[in-house]
Amino acid sequence: MTQVMIVEDDPMVRELNGQYLRRVLGADLTLREFGDAQSALDAYQSQPADLILLDVYMPTLSGAEMLQELTARNWHPQVIMLTAASDLGHVREALDYGVLDYLVKPFSFARFQTAIQRFQTVQKMTSGDGSVSQTDLDQLFVAETPTETAPEPTLPKGLSAYTLGRIRQQLQEMAQPFSNQEVAKVVKLSRISTKKYLDYLLAQGEVSGAVKYLKVGRPVTVYRLTDNEGPTQAEGPTQAPK
Repeated sequence: MTQVMIVEDDPMVRELNGQYLRRVLGADLTLREFGDAQSALDAYQSQPADLILLDVYMPTLSGAEMLQELTARNWHPQVIMLTAASDLGHVREALDYGVLDYLVKPFSFARFQTAIQRFQTVQKMTSGDGSVSQTDLDQLFVAETPTETAPEPTLPKGLSAYTLGRIRQQLQEMAQPFSNQEVAKVVKLSRISTKKYLDYLLAQGEVSGAVKYLKVGRPVTVYRLTDNEGPTQAEGPTQAPK
């Protein structure tokens, strides 16, 4: 079993990271979650972890200070930083420790999956004794050429890149199709706010929408991710939303 710690003070982010982790590792996972670094260090002493998913900005003891404590105590788990801290000071501290990867929030599931698969490769290749080939070592030390992606379009006034990332992450976990009200409930924002983000994603082609006519009351718009298209489960006739 792979022993993993998530050290993150935001409960919603901690839950999302846990969901992502379960999608990648499945049954091969023993997961412990902590809202602060000191609790994680105390738990590590009695039960070490193979991997720590670590935030930077936390109360009392920061992620950078936790890395210092791990080094001082001669504990060397693999660490992946999952943080909003993109300044060079924190990046240098992470590199000095030798973190396995560094993901800046908000990140996609695909990027998260790549980081965990890299961890799995490291674990597999460094377990046991013997020697490895240069080809094997290249998998660890030679970075792949990144695929060019289109830059994020300039967001309309009033939209936040961080909130947009949170909503994108949550939509990946939701049953299809979904309503604006369901999104608002999950991300804990007003329906007016989430509607603006859904309208933006609709314009970008990331979600599609259709009007669902109810037997009683006003019709509602239901959405689904465009990479998860399928027959809409709405009852009654539908039409493209206005």
